[in-house]
Parts: sequence; structure tokens; C-alpha cells
Amino acid sequence: MTASPHPDPLAFPIGPIPHLAGHDQAALEEVAARMLATAQAWRTLLTGLSETELSQRYRPGSWTVHQLAHHAADAHLHGLVRLSYGLAEQPYTIQPMDQEAWLALPTSAAPVQHALALLDALNLRWVAILRGTDPRALGTQILHPQEGQQDLWRLVAKHDWHLRHHLAHAQLALGSEVPR
Repeated sequence: MTASPHPDPLAFPIGPIPHLAGHDQAALEEVAARMLATAQAWRTLLTGLSETELSQRYRPGSWTVHQLAHHAADAHLHGLVRLSYGLAEQPYTIQPMDQEAWLALPTSAAPVQHALALLDALNLRWVAILRGTDPRALGTQILHPQEGQQDLWRLVAKHDWHLRHHLAHAQLALGSEVPR
């Protein structure tokens, strides 16, 4: 995967959403492995942190580390559901996610361990679908009301990136080095 530099490194610390290098089983395996590693990196980063550390922000007005963890888990859930619908039901139009409304739900006030447990469970499903799907099926077109027509490869790339994107935000908030 390649990504071009973005003008705001705090907003996009790992750059913009890249395109997957290939559209084959090897690309799906690469994404599956990266998602598993990213979920483990979330767990490693957040385990044992104090409430003070979890309330850190990567810049003024940004989400806290606590909020980032819950948002990442919620968005990963949405991504899996979107991918499943795109594979199982045609035509499919994505239901956009109101991120701020989701963060206002009581589930986002739960301990970050709940978000980490959800990420772990979701990744079992993500990996199963990525490893078990014929790569040709990801050429299926879906409609995102704000982003337009896209194939499922784009959706997979976006959710792979998204998990790492917000991990980088949490790393910045905690003063950790952000891998490129």
C-alpha cells in the first residue's frame, strides 16, 4: 500500500486512505494480518493506563484516548456489517455513522477494556471474511451516500486504514512514536 503525504500530520498521522496494492488473496491476507496486529497494538498501548492518561488528547479539541478506543471499535463494527451487507445483499447502500452521536451513547463511557474486547471479537469475524471470500467478490459495487459508488476493495482499505489511523491518534496523545 502506498500513501501520499497529507498537509496536516496531526489530523492524518499515517496519511490518507491508501489503495490496496493488489486485488487478490494475498492482499486480503495482508489486511487480515494487519488488522490483527493493529488490534494487538491497541491492547498493548491502552492496557494499564490511568484515567488521566486515557483523558489525553492528541491536539486541543480532539477526542480523548478513551473516546478514540470506543470510536475505533464502533467503526470497526460498522465496517464489518457494511462489508457483510455488500457481499450478501445487492444493491446495498451504506448507512452513514454519526460518530459524535455514537460517542454520546452510554457504551462509550464503558472501560476501554470493553472496546478492546469488541475489537478482538470483531477481528475474528473480519479475518474469517477476508480469508474466506473470493477476491473477485470484492469488486461488488456499493453506494455510500456521501462518497458515491465504490467497490468493496475500497471499503476494506478504508476500514484497515481507519483502525490504524485512530491508533496513531492515541499514540500521539500518549507521546508514543507513530509507526509509518
